[in-house]
Amino acid sequence: MNRFLILLLIIFCGINFCFASDDVFNHQSTSKNISNSMPQLGNASCKFTQEKYLDSTVLKSGGNFKFIKDKGAIFETLYPIKSTVSYTSAKNKQMNEIIKAVSNKNFAYLDKNFNLYFKKENDVWTVGLKPKAGSAPASQLYDIIIKGKSDIDFIKISTIKNGTTEISFQQCTTN
Repeated sequence: MNRFLILLLIIFCGINFCFASDDVFNHQSTSKNISNSMPQLGNASCKFTQEKYLDSTVLKSGGNFKFIKDKGAIFETLYPIKSTVSYTSAKNKQMNEIIKAVSNKNFAYLDKNFNLYFKKENDVWTVGLKPKAGSAPASQLYDIIIKGKSDIDFIKISTIKNGTTEISFQQCTTN
């Protein structure tokens, strides 16, 4: 029985070590370092899939995504229900500011509102954003993780009231 407990403890510690070593939030960074390490992002059109986790429910959707660098992002959901959400207007101003700040490397906005984290392995970069206490995003967000190579491939948004949303982008074309 003692051997089993020791083996279980070793496995548990090994699993925690493996997950911890991959966590972007263990790599605090500066906006200058992130700006120098990330590729220049441009306008993009992609397919997207999304999973939204609310308590024990997973909502899946997907469709078309368009990013216009000087305006913002547009999600045209095709399933399960057709809808369009535009992060280009004042209605979604806060999320639009975050998206535009990352893509345009506007780190003045990000430095003011977030603690920044960055990790790069091979060609894959990961940016982590945790809202600073008292900032406008702190009332709505736990954190944001953005991953990519030459473009953004994945975004994970963890909110205080609306669960976690994971968005994956595929078949992107840029201009």
